[in-house]
Amino acid sequence: MMNFEDFDQAYDWFAPRHEPIPFKEMTRAQLRQVVKLFKEDQGPRTAYVAEYLGSTSGKDFPTLSDLEQLLRLGRESLDRTGPQMDDISGTFFSLAIDFAFCLCTFLQKYRSDVEWAASKTSKKTLTYNRPLIARPDYEASEGYIDGLQFFSDSLRSSVRRGKTVDDVMRQLKRSIKRNFDIDLS
Repeated sequence: MMNFEDFDQAYDWFAPRHEPIPFKEMTRAQLRQVVKLFKEDQGPRTAYVAEYLGSTSGKDFPTLSDLEQLLRLGRESLDRTGPQMDDISGTFFSLAIDFAFCLCTFLQKYRSDVEWAASKTSKKTLTYNRPLIARPDYEASEGYIDGLQFFSDSLRSSVRRGKTVDDVMRQLKRSIKRNFDIDLS
């Protein structure tokens, strides 16, 4: 894995094209616009990440190893700023988006019906009014992953609980199996 300081110096942060409003405060129309923009931005940004990380997986990018490398970079970024929600860096935020784009691309290699979707979950759920990576038939409890939330929550939790990125990868594989019926073990 590359040296984090070298990575952080040259890494171009992803700049979302939507208004900087928290997802839970967006209207449904605003959230649908975010999903549309995520679909448009996923390909170019995934290509940037593949090139930037110097991935050797070629046309197979991203692989599980590439996702793991993004998680490791996110963990390194978090270790430098702390696990508090309000203390994340721009690098960490951008890595979360890049991870979500790469995760969606990864899942689409196994299931062509997976895509970005505007959450249909209730206001009582953590995924209310958020962009999700989902199957078309997803329900309130299964069939989707909130890639942004997975990245940030799993890594922050791993810091607080003394867990490793390997533990986060096991959690990711279980979530993929449960929500998309893709066995990566």
